Amino acid sequence: MNTRIIRYILLLFLFLSLQLESHVILSTFTLQKQRTQEQPSQHSVGTEKRVSFEVYKDDTKKTTFIRHGILTIKPHARATILICHGFMCDKTDTQFLRTLFEPYNTMLFDFRAHGENTDGQCCSFGRDEAYDVMGAVHFIKSQPELKDLPLIVYGFSMGAAASMRAQALDSSLFTAAIWDCPFDSTENVLARSIDKLKINLFGHEFMLPERMRAFLHKYAYTPYVQSMLKFLLKTVAQMDATHIQTCIGKVNPIEDIKKITIPMLIIGCKKDEKVPAEAIKSIYGNANAYKRLWITNGRRHFDSYFYNPTAYSKKVNAFINSVLNKTYKNKKPEKIKEDVETLEVVS
Repeated sequence: MNTRIIRYILLLFLFLSLQLESHVILSTFTLQKQRTQEQPSQHSVGTEKRVSFEVYKDDTKKTTFIRHGILTIKPHARATILICHGFMCDKTDTQFLRTLFEPYNTMLFDFRAHGENTDGQCCSFGRDEAYDVMGAVHFIKSQPELKDLPLIVYGFSMGAAASMRAQALDSSLFTAAIWDCPFDSTENVLARSIDKLKINLFGHEFMLPERMRAFLHKYAYTPYVQSMLKFLLKTVAQMDATHIQTCIGKVNPIEDIKKITIPMLIIGCKKDEKVPAEAIKSIYGNANAYKRLWITNGRRHFDSYFYNPTAYSKKVNAFINSVLNKTYKNKKPEKIKEDVETLEVVS
Protein backbone atom coordinates (compact mmCIF):
# COMPACT_ATOMS: atom_id res chain seq x y z
CA MET A 1 0.00 0.00 0.00
CA ASN A 2 1.35 3.44 -0.86
CA THR A 3 1.61 6.44 1.45
CA ARG A 4 -1.61 8.02 0.16
CA ILE A 5 -3.67 4.93 0.97
CA ILE A 6 -2.17 4.67 4.44
CA ARG A 7 -3.00 8.33 5.01
CA TYR A 8 -6.62 7.69 4.01
CA ILE A 9 -6.81 4.81 6.48
CA LEU A 10 -5.46 6.94 9.30
CA LEU A 11 -7.87 9.74 8.45
CA LEU A 12 -10.79 7.35 8.47
CA PHE A 13 -9.95 5.99 11.90
CA LEU A 14 -9.57 9.56 13.13
CA PHE A 15 -13.10 10.38 12.02
CA LEU A 16 -14.44 7.16 13.53
CA SER A 17 -12.98 8.15 16.86
CA LEU A 18 -14.99 11.40 16.76
CA GLN A 19 -18.31 9.67 17.45
CA LEU A 20 -19.42 8.76 13.96
CA GLU A 21 -23.11 8.23 13.52
CA SER A 22 -24.90 6.72 10.56
CA HIS A 23 -28.50 7.28 9.53
CA VAL A 24 -28.45 4.28 7.24
CA ILE A 25 -27.83 0.69 8.28
CA LEU A 26 -24.77 -0.39 6.35
CA SER A 27 -25.79 -3.97 5.74
CA THR A 28 -28.72 -4.80 3.52
CA PHE A 29 -29.03 -8.31 4.78
CA THR A 30 -30.42 -8.13 8.33
CA LEU A 31 -33.68 -9.33 9.79
CA GLN A 32 -34.01 -7.95 13.32
CA LYS A 33 -34.18 -10.90 15.69
CA GLN A 34 -36.70 -9.32 17.96
CA ARG A 35 -39.16 -9.08 15.07
CA THR A 36 -38.96 -12.76 14.23
CA GLN A 37 -39.05 -13.92 17.82
CA GLU A 38 -42.38 -12.20 18.32
CA GLN A 39 -43.97 -14.54 15.78
CA PRO A 40 -45.41 -17.94 16.75
CA SER A 41 -43.52 -21.04 15.63
CA GLN A 42 -46.57 -23.31 15.50
CA HIS A 43 -47.01 -25.63 12.57
CA SER A 44 -49.52 -28.30 11.66
CA VAL A 45 -48.99 -31.95 12.45
CA GLY A 46 -45.94 -33.41 10.80
CA THR A 47 -42.79 -35.34 11.56
CA GLU A 48 -40.03 -32.96 12.62
CA LYS A 49 -36.42 -33.96 12.92
CA ARG A 50 -33.07 -32.29 13.38
CA VAL A 51 -30.72 -32.96 10.49
CA SER A 52 -27.10 -32.30 9.53
CA PHE A 53 -25.46 -32.12 6.13
CA GLU A 54 -22.09 -31.38 4.58
CA VAL A 55 -21.32 -28.26 2.50
CA TYR A 56 -18.35 -26.98 0.57
CA LYS A 57 -16.45 -24.10 2.14
CA ASP A 58 -15.95 -22.26 -1.18
CA ASP A 59 -15.67 -22.73 -4.93
CA THR A 60 -12.42 -24.67 -4.65
CA LYS A 61 -14.51 -27.56 -3.22
CA LYS A 62 -11.51 -28.80 -1.26
CA THR A 63 -12.84 -28.24 2.26
CA THR A 64 -16.21 -29.06 3.80
CA PHE A 65 -17.99 -28.48 7.08
CA ILE A 66 -21.32 -29.37 8.66
CA ARG A 67 -24.53 -27.32 8.75
CA HIS A 68 -27.65 -28.10 10.75
CA GLY A 69 -31.33 -27.88 9.91
CA ILE A 70 -34.91 -28.70 10.89
CA LEU A 71 -36.84 -30.88 8.46
CA THR A 72 -40.62 -31.20 8.80
CA ILE A 73 -42.38 -33.82 6.72
CA LYS A 74 -46.15 -33.57 6.27
CA PRO A 75 -48.49 -36.42 5.26
CA HIS A 76 -49.41 -36.25 1.56
CA ALA A 77 -47.39 -33.06 0.94
CA ARG A 78 -47.18 -32.14 -2.75
CA ALA A 79 -43.87 -30.27 -2.46
CA THR A 80 -41.01 -29.29 -0.17
CA ILE A 81 -40.11 -25.69 0.67
CA LEU A 82 -36.49 -24.82 1.53
CA ILE A 83 -36.43 -21.68 3.72
CA CYS A 84 -33.25 -19.58 3.53
CA HIS A 85 -32.82 -16.98 6.27
CA GLY A 86 -31.15 -13.56 6.23
CA PHE A 87 -28.07 -12.09 7.91
CA MET A 88 -27.89 -12.24 11.72
CA CYS A 89 -30.70 -14.73 12.25
CA ASP A 90 -30.89 -18.51 12.01
CA LYS A 91 -33.18 -21.51 11.62
CA THR A 92 -34.65 -21.08 15.09
CA ASP A 93 -35.58 -17.42 14.57
CA THR A 94 -37.36 -18.16 11.32
CA GLN A 95 -39.46 -21.15 12.37
CA PHE A 96 -42.57 -18.94 12.22
CA LEU A 97 -42.24 -18.89 8.42
CA ARG A 98 -43.38 -22.51 8.33
CA THR A 99 -46.91 -21.24 8.95
CA LEU A 100 -46.84 -19.87 5.39
CA PHE A 101 -46.41 -23.37 4.03
CA GLU A 102 -48.77 -25.51 6.11
CA PRO A 103 -49.59 -28.12 3.45
CA TYR A 104 -45.96 -28.67 2.50
CA ASN A 105 -42.78 -30.22 3.83
CA THR A 106 -40.33 -27.57 5.00
CA MET A 107 -36.66 -27.39 5.81
CA LEU A 108 -34.91 -24.62 7.70
CA PHE A 109 -31.14 -24.52 8.14
CA ASP A 110 -28.30 -22.38 9.45
CA PHE A 111 -26.11 -20.56 6.99
CA ARG A 112 -22.39 -20.61 7.77
CA ALA A 113 -21.34 -18.45 10.73
CA HIS A 114 -24.96 -18.48 11.97
CA GLY A 115 -26.74 -20.72 14.46
CA GLU A 116 -25.03 -23.95 15.43
CA ASN A 117 -21.45 -24.97 14.69
CA THR A 118 -19.88 -21.67 13.60
CA ASP A 119 -16.20 -22.11 14.57
CA GLY A 120 -13.83 -21.06 11.81
CA GLN A 121 -16.64 -19.94 9.51
CA CYS A 122 -17.16 -16.61 7.80
CA CYS A 123 -20.33 -15.00 6.45
CA SER A 124 -19.78 -13.73 2.90
CA PHE A 125 -23.33 -12.32 2.45
CA GLY A 126 -24.32 -14.87 -0.17
CA ARG A 127 -21.23 -15.67 -2.21
CA ASP A 128 -20.15 -18.84 -0.40
CA GLU A 129 -23.56 -19.35 1.22
CA ALA A 130 -24.66 -20.60 -2.19
CA TYR A 131 -22.82 -23.81 -1.29
CA ASP A 132 -24.83 -24.07 1.92
CA VAL A 133 -27.97 -23.93 -0.21
CA MET A 134 -26.60 -26.62 -2.51
CA GLY A 135 -25.76 -28.83 0.46
CA ALA A 136 -29.29 -28.46 1.83
CA VAL A 137 -30.80 -29.32 -1.56
CA HIS A 138 -28.61 -32.40 -1.97
CA PHE A 139 -29.64 -33.55 1.50
CA ILE A 140 -33.35 -33.12 0.71
CA LYS A 141 -32.99 -34.98 -2.57
CA SER A 142 -31.22 -37.84 -0.79
CA GLN A 143 -34.34 -38.54 1.28
CA PRO A 144 -36.43 -41.32 -0.32
CA GLU A 145 -39.77 -39.68 0.59
CA LEU A 146 -38.71 -36.27 -0.77
CA LYS A 147 -36.51 -36.90 -3.79
CA ASP A 148 -39.36 -37.03 -6.32
CA LEU A 149 -41.30 -34.03 -5.00
CA PRO A 150 -41.03 -30.50 -6.42
CA LEU A 151 -38.59 -28.38 -4.41
CA ILE A 152 -39.33 -24.66 -4.06
CA VAL A 153 -36.97 -22.18 -2.45
CA TYR A 154 -38.16 -19.33 -0.25
CA GLY A 155 -35.36 -16.93 0.63
CA PHE A 156 -35.27 -13.45 2.06
CA SER A 157 -32.50 -10.86 2.03
CA MET A 158 -29.14 -12.68 2.17
CA GLY A 159 -31.00 -15.98 1.84
CA ALA A 160 -32.56 -14.77 -1.39
CA ALA A 161 -29.19 -13.68 -2.79
CA ALA A 162 -27.50 -16.95 -1.79
CA SER A 163 -30.21 -19.19 -3.26
CA MET A 164 -30.32 -17.07 -6.41
CA ARG A 165 -26.58 -17.57 -6.87
CA ALA A 166 -26.94 -21.29 -6.15
CA GLN A 167 -29.64 -21.68 -8.81
CA ALA A 168 -27.53 -19.71 -11.30
CA LEU A 169 -24.64 -22.13 -10.67
CA ASP A 170 -26.80 -25.27 -10.82
CA SER A 171 -30.08 -25.02 -12.73
CA SER A 172 -31.28 -28.41 -11.46
CA LEU A 173 -31.73 -27.33 -7.82
CA PHE A 174 -35.24 -25.89 -7.66
CA THR A 175 -38.61 -26.15 -9.35
CA ALA A 176 -39.53 -22.54 -8.53
CA ALA A 177 -38.42 -19.67 -6.33
CA ILE A 178 -39.90 -17.03 -4.02
CA TRP A 179 -37.40 -14.28 -3.28
CA ASP A 180 -38.23 -11.53 -0.81
CA CYS A 181 -36.11 -8.34 -0.70
CA PRO A 182 -33.01 -9.65 -2.51
CA PHE A 183 -30.28 -7.03 -2.83
CA ASP A 184 -29.07 -6.15 -6.34
CA SER A 185 -25.32 -6.45 -5.69
CA THR A 186 -22.91 -6.01 -2.80
CA GLU A 187 -21.18 -3.23 -4.72
CA ASN A 188 -24.41 -1.24 -5.01
CA VAL A 189 -25.29 -1.90 -1.38
CA LEU A 190 -21.92 -0.64 -0.19
CA ALA A 191 -22.10 2.33 -2.54
CA ARG A 192 -25.53 3.38 -1.25
CA SER A 193 -24.44 2.95 2.36
CA ILE A 194 -21.06 4.65 2.09
CA ASP A 195 -22.55 7.60 0.19
CA LYS A 196 -25.07 8.20 2.99
CA LEU A 197 -22.67 7.91 5.90
CA LYS A 198 -22.48 11.09 7.98
CA ILE A 199 -20.10 12.43 10.58
CA ASN A 200 -21.43 14.01 13.75
CA LEU A 201 -18.77 16.46 14.89
CA PHE A 202 -19.42 18.87 17.77
CA GLY A 203 -23.17 18.71 17.17
CA HIS A 204 -22.97 19.25 13.42
CA GLU A 205 -23.48 16.65 10.71
CA PHE A 206 -21.20 16.36 7.71
CA MET A 207 -21.12 13.98 4.78
CA LEU A 208 -18.06 11.75 4.60
CA PRO A 209 -15.40 13.54 2.51
CA GLU A 210 -15.48 12.67 -1.19
CA ARG A 211 -11.94 11.28 -1.19
CA MET A 212 -12.74 9.01 1.74
CA ARG A 213 -15.92 7.74 0.08
CA ALA A 214 -14.00 7.10 -3.14
CA PHE A 215 -11.33 5.23 -1.17
CA LEU A 216 -13.92 2.98 0.49
CA HIS A 217 -15.59 2.28 -2.86
CA LYS A 218 -12.33 1.41 -4.58
CA TYR A 219 -10.81 -0.78 -1.88
CA ALA A 220 -13.97 -2.22 -0.31
CA TYR A 221 -12.88 -5.84 -0.83
CA THR A 222 -9.27 -5.52 0.34
CA PRO A 223 -8.36 -6.88 3.79
CA TYR A 224 -7.46 -3.45 5.16
CA VAL A 225 -10.74 -1.78 4.26
CA GLN A 226 -12.79 -4.88 5.15
CA SER A 227 -11.83 -4.39 8.77
CA MET A 228 -13.06 -0.79 8.64
CA LEU A 229 -16.33 -1.80 6.96
CA LYS A 230 -16.87 -4.34 9.73
CA PHE A 231 -16.16 -1.63 12.29
CA LEU A 232 -18.79 0.57 10.65
CA LEU A 233 -21.19 -2.35 10.58
CA LYS A 234 -20.78 -3.10 14.28
CA THR A 235 -20.15 0.35 15.78
CA VAL A 236 -21.33 3.12 13.51
CA ALA A 237 -24.40 1.38 12.10
CA GLN A 238 -25.23 0.09 15.59
CA MET A 239 -25.69 -3.50 14.43
CA ASP A 240 -24.81 -6.12 17.02
CA ALA A 241 -22.84 -8.35 14.70
CA THR A 242 -20.28 -9.31 17.33
CA HIS A 243 -21.19 -12.98 17.06
CA ILE A 244 -21.09 -13.09 13.24
CA GLN A 245 -17.69 -13.41 11.60
CA THR A 246 -17.96 -11.54 8.31
CA CYS A 247 -15.92 -11.39 5.12
CA ILE A 248 -17.75 -9.25 2.58
CA GLY A 249 -17.59 -10.90 -0.83
CA LYS A 250 -18.79 -9.84 -4.26
CA VAL A 251 -22.34 -11.05 -4.86
CA ASN A 252 -24.29 -9.99 -7.93
CA PRO A 253 -27.94 -11.15 -7.96
CA ILE A 254 -28.77 -8.67 -10.72
CA GLU A 255 -26.51 -10.72 -13.00
CA ASP A 256 -27.27 -14.15 -11.51
CA ILE A 257 -30.97 -13.72 -12.27
CA LYS A 258 -30.21 -13.70 -16.02
CA LYS A 259 -29.16 -17.37 -15.86
CA ILE A 260 -32.26 -18.60 -14.02
CA THR A 261 -35.01 -20.33 -15.96
CA ILE A 262 -37.48 -21.44 -13.25
CA PRO A 263 -40.73 -19.57 -12.38
CA MET A 264 -40.13 -16.90 -9.74
CA LEU A 265 -42.02 -14.54 -7.47
CA ILE A 266 -39.99 -11.52 -6.34
CA ILE A 267 -41.21 -9.34 -3.46
CA GLY A 268 -40.05 -5.92 -2.28
CA CYS A 269 -41.14 -3.10 0.04
CA LYS A 270 -41.74 0.49 -1.05
CA LYS A 271 -40.05 1.86 2.05
CA ASP A 272 -37.21 -0.62 2.35
CA GLU A 273 -34.30 1.38 3.75
CA LYS A 274 -31.75 -1.23 2.69
CA VAL A 275 -32.96 -2.47 -0.67
CA PRO A 276 -34.88 0.30 -2.51
CA ALA A 277 -37.82 -0.71 -4.68
CA GLU A 278 -35.82 0.38 -7.73
CA ALA A 279 -33.13 -2.18 -6.89
CA ILE A 280 -35.77 -4.93 -6.69
CA LYS A 281 -37.22 -3.78 -10.02
CA SER A 282 -33.79 -3.92 -11.64
CA ILE A 283 -33.41 -7.57 -10.61
CA TYR A 284 -36.88 -8.35 -11.94
CA GLY A 285 -36.08 -6.54 -15.17
CA ASN A 286 -33.08 -8.79 -15.79
CA ALA A 287 -35.02 -12.03 -15.25
CA ASN A 288 -35.78 -13.97 -18.42
CA ALA A 289 -38.06 -16.72 -17.02
CA TYR A 290 -41.72 -16.64 -15.96
CA LYS A 291 -41.74 -13.91 -13.35
CA ARG A 292 -43.96 -11.99 -10.99
CA LEU A 293 -43.02 -8.85 -9.05
CA TRP A 294 -44.97 -7.64 -6.04
CA ILE A 295 -44.05 -4.30 -4.46
CA THR A 296 -45.89 -3.96 -1.16
CA ASN A 297 -46.48 -1.10 1.24
CA GLY A 298 -43.97 -2.63 3.62
CA ARG A 299 -42.42 -0.08 5.96
CA ARG A 300 -38.88 -1.43 6.14
CA HIS A 301 -36.61 -4.27 5.04
CA PHE A 302 -38.41 -7.64 4.88
CA ASP A 303 -41.68 -6.15 6.11
CA SER A 304 -44.16 -7.37 3.50
CA TYR A 305 -45.12 -10.38 5.61
CA PHE A 306 -45.39 -8.39 8.83
CA TYR A 307 -47.30 -5.55 7.15
CA ASN A 308 -50.09 -7.81 5.90
CA PRO A 309 -49.65 -11.51 6.77
CA THR A 310 -52.98 -12.52 5.21
CA ALA A 311 -52.27 -10.93 1.83
CA TYR A 312 -48.70 -12.23 1.90
CA SER A 313 -49.78 -15.81 2.57
CA LYS A 314 -52.43 -15.63 -0.12
CA LYS A 315 -49.99 -14.31 -2.73
CA VAL A 316 -47.22 -16.78 -1.90
CA ASN A 317 -49.51 -19.81 -1.87
CA ALA A 318 -51.29 -18.76 -5.07
CA PHE A 319 -47.89 -18.69 -6.76
CA ILE A 320 -46.98 -22.13 -5.39
CA ASN A 321 -50.31 -23.57 -6.55
CA SER A 322 -49.82 -22.15 -10.03
CA VAL A 323 -46.44 -23.88 -10.18
CA LEU A 324 -47.63 -27.24 -8.84
CA ASN A 325 -50.72 -27.22 -11.05
CA LYS A 326 -48.66 -25.87 -13.96
CA THR A 327 -51.32 -23.25 -14.63
CA TYR A 328 -48.64 -20.55 -14.76
CA LYS A 329 -47.80 -21.80 -18.25
CA ASN A 330 -51.10 -20.38 -19.49
CA LYS A 331 -50.47 -16.94 -18.01
CA LYS A 332 -48.53 -13.91 -19.18
CA PRO A 333 -44.79 -14.48 -18.67
CA GLU A 334 -44.35 -11.31 -16.65
CA LYS A 335 -46.47 -9.13 -14.39
CA ILE A 336 -45.87 -6.37 -11.85
CA LYS A 337 -48.22 -5.60 -8.99
CA GLU A 338 -47.53 -2.50 -6.94
CA ASP A 339 -49.79 -1.91 -3.95
CA VAL A 340 -51.50 1.45 -3.63
CA GLU A 341 -50.99 3.28 -0.37
CA THR A 342 -54.20 4.04 1.48
CA LEU A 343 -54.71 7.05 3.71
CA GLU A 344 -56.15 6.40 7.14
CA VAL A 345 -59.20 8.54 7.91
CA VAL A 346 -59.15 9.90 11.44
CA SER A 347 -62.62 10.68 12.80
